[in-house]
Amino acid sequence: MRACGVLTAAVAAAAVAVCASAVGLAGSPGPLPPQERERAAALARTALGADGAAAMQAVRDLAAMGEPVKARLAGVVGERLTRDREAVLAAIRRIGDTAKAKAMDEEIGALRRAARENIAKLAKDETLRIARENHAKLAQMMKVLGELAALREAICAAMARRPELLALWREAGTTRDPRLEPAQEDKLLARAEAALGMTAQAMQAVPEFGQGQEPSDPAAWNLWFWRACRRVEAYNARQAALADAGELENITILNAYRESLGILPLEIDARLLQSARRHSKEMADLGYFGHDSPTPSEKTHALRMKNAGYAGGYSENIAEGASSGSAAFWMWFDSPPHHKNMVHAGSTAVGVGRWGSKWTQNFGTARRLMLAGDADRAGALVQGTILPPQTAAR
Repeated sequence: MRACGVLTAAVAAAAVAVCASAVGLAGSPGPLPPQERERAAALARTALGADGAAAMQAVRDLAAMGEPVKARLAGVVGERLTRDREAVLAAIRRIGDTAKAKAMDEEIGALRRAARENIAKLAKDETLRIARENHAKLAQMMKVLGELAALREAICAAMARRPELLALWREAGTTRDPRLEPAQEDKLLARAEAALGMTAQAMQAVPEFGQGQEPSDPAAWNLWFWRACRRVEAYNARQAALADAGELENITILNAYRESLGILPLEIDARLLQSARRHSKEMADLGYFGHDSPTPSEKTHALRMKNAGYAGGYSENIAEGASSGSAAFWMWFDSPPHHKNMVHAGSTAVGVGRWGSKWTQNFGTARRLMLAGDADRAGALVQGTILPPQTAAR
């Protein structure tokens, strides 16, 4: 379904009038002390900003200031509703033919299943060639899917805050806007549901990552999975300074591959990064290449992870001779056992360590720190001496 974004002259004129009214009201917040006027103005700016969560909190804080800012609140809420409506309609237009969008979802879902089934039987034979072909196809499809998912998320976010905003708008009893009448809101909701392939109730029922079960409905799962991946991505961005450029490149490529397969990305864990980097350095310093260390206390990968403070160690990949994080990834990709380690669905965390031409990946299955409480995160400290990246040590 395509939404018509053309406004009649009368509606356009009304929109201009509403905006002009909002601006005028914003300048007259009522008898407030200077400090409160400044606060109201700051909240109004935030309420019209790009951060939806911050905008809604600002609206609530502005509403809590009561009667002196009622006019300003009405103007801000009306403007927010108008902007959100236009943003939703623009996203719907960009999504375009919903049947084609659904077909795209089904196509990538089928390819993901086929790719995972192929990995399950991966060997040094035809299955490895198929894995490379699947990787290339999925990478191309993810570019389109990423844009589609972002548009859907924009629609969901705007529609989710709409009922609260409408209630405030109508409570204020301000000048009526034809675009915000119940009949128009019903049409907007119908268009949004068609573009998303799910009802408003289904949208609201999609759980936050780490809370509740993964949705079984394909449309709801796509939304849940995309949100989860973006949360992991944001968390990892805050941990990125722990790694050098090559280590981070390897993790980024790995997580992009996992996401393309429909497998959750891994969070960067400082403890696993240390255990991996320490092992790579020891291999370089002592001139060996293997999973078993000649140092008794560091004998196995499980011991090394535990010594670094991580008790949920699962597996390890090592490589020698790779000149970059990307090169190391492809060395492991072309080795069936290492490939399977990289895409193990039960893994939650990763650390990559490089020293010279030696590379180590350590994988863990403990509960994600990004979903843990402050106390648990504070207690997840690296044990032993912190080894900085080789680039920093030079």
